[in-house]
Amino acid sequence: MIIRIRSITGRSAAGALWQESTAIHQLIKNEIHTLKEQQRSLRTQGRIGYITIIILVACIFVNCAFIATVKDYPSLFIAASFYVYMIYFITLLVPLGKGARSLPFDRIRQFFITLYHTGIIPATDRLTRIFLDVFFINSRALFGGFLLIFSCDLIFAAIGFYQGAFSSTALIIILFQSLAILIFYFLVWKFEPYSTRFRDEIGELKGRFAQNRIPRSIITLIFGTSALLVLFVILSTIILLPGFTVKTLLTIAGLEQLGNFVILIGTLLSSQYFIVRFFHGISSEQMAARLSETKITRLQSTRIGSGVGLSLPTGSHETAGMSADDRREAAGTLLESKIYQLELRTVFGAFPVYIVNPDFSVILDEKVLDVIKGYFLKNGSSLN
Repeated sequence: MIIRIRSITGRSAAGALWQESTAIHQLIKNEIHTLKEQQRSLRTQGRIGYITIIILVACIFVNCAFIATVKDYPSLFIAASFYVYMIYFITLLVPLGKGARSLPFDRIRQFFITLYHTGIIPATDRLTRIFLDVFFINSRALFGGFLLIFSCDLIFAAIGFYQGAFSSTALIIILFQSLAILIFYFLVWKFEPYSTRFRDEIGELKGRFAQNRIPRSIITLIFGTSALLVLFVILSTIILLPGFTVKTLLTIAGLEQLGNFVILIGTLLSSQYFIVRFFHGISSEQMAARLSETKITRLQSTRIGSGVGLSLPTGSHETAGMSADDRREAAGTLLESKIYQLELRTVFGAFPVYIVNPDFSVILDEKVLDVIKGYFLKNGSSLN
């Protein structure tokens, strides 16, 4: 009798695990289908519109005209470039118009309760990694446009210093700030700190420290201090200092005393903005295609997702024998794929740019939540 009860219990547990694996498999299948549709949409939207080309040509013409007619053009160009740098991210990330979404208070309250109970809020390292990944992914696509603008800053700073428009102090400030921005975006473009490859290399580096019998606490201290140092450098040189730099430049060069300063700086700012946005659009489209492909590859690399795309009946041997770790890995990959959402932003239909936004509202989806709720929890061998 006892043996029979145990047998029934074992079959029930196995059935529950089979249902979990099948549910995750179906969600992964749906997500991969959505991503492939997204890829097809990206391939059909690769054309540059006539309005974009006309505005871009006008921006180039404005700068050429200013070079020939405006004496303080180098100083104005440099000042405008730092204004563009300070406002560019804001124009992309603030949800306005059709893209804006508002949730009632009870939905917002449920959202944060769900974040807490799934372990995302207590697991601050995971939440921080998601936001940092989004920041670095979006930053990498900006490298081309900023490379053009701030390389021109370096040239104009040298010309201004040679002509006596800039003092040595102003030259040093401009060179330092421009090089800091270029170096930061180059490093993000080169090393892709959000990528799995980069994290694997960091893990290998930690492993080498451990092989040298360095205590774990010392390793944590070294990498934690390094991360804080990098964060401080980013906050100071990339986020806070541009405002100080442009204020110093305006004072030293006396640009604010120009009678038509607002019109001149506004015109150059607008022209630089659309030039940066044009190159950003090209890079962001490539980023969007890579991100979709990476998501599909990661989903298919999980044991539960490996059957997707094959002629296997759902719920057959592709979900059999899956361990709790297999299900947790698949659920985590699925969750991150849904959180990292692509959004298309345009300027009245022109200058399309793709950005990645963390969309935590997916956690309010009951079907997804039932499957992934155990992913962030440290204890327990099942997702339930």
